[in-house]
Amino acid sequence: MARSNDLWNEKKPRYRKYRGKLDRALSEFRGYREPDDTSAFVHDDINAVIGSTLKKLGLKGRFDEDQVKTAWVEVVGDFVSRNSQPIGVNRKVLLVQVLQPAVHYTLERMKGQILEKMQARFGKDNIREVRFRIG
Repeated sequence: MARSNDLWNEKKPRYRKYRGKLDRALSEFRGYREPDDTSAFVHDDINAVIGSTLKKLGLKGRFDEDQVKTAWVEVVGDFVSRNSQPIGVNRKVLLVQVLQPAVHYTLERMKGQILEKMQARFGKDNIREVRFRIG
């Protein structure tokens, strides 16, 4: 029985189904022929494939702006987070959209504390300034 299980674990070449005229025309239009044997594209560990692809594209060590948006509630509190939201990080400047002038005034007074908390959480090399705009 162990021998029959080994047969299932063997890597056999995988071949494409019959390719119709449309597929052949598209591959000719694209300028490359897709191989019939696709076993070279089968991987056991998808995490390794994604990690190497991100590294090749230069995205592996990139700062994730979505983490800032989720951390905003914890940094400023519930009331302020309901009336403001971070738009994104551009050139290491955190841009925050504020709904009301009173909240804008409060955030401007808390600017130093917010910057310290964000830098402590995400690093000084990722966020160097915080700007607020009403809108």
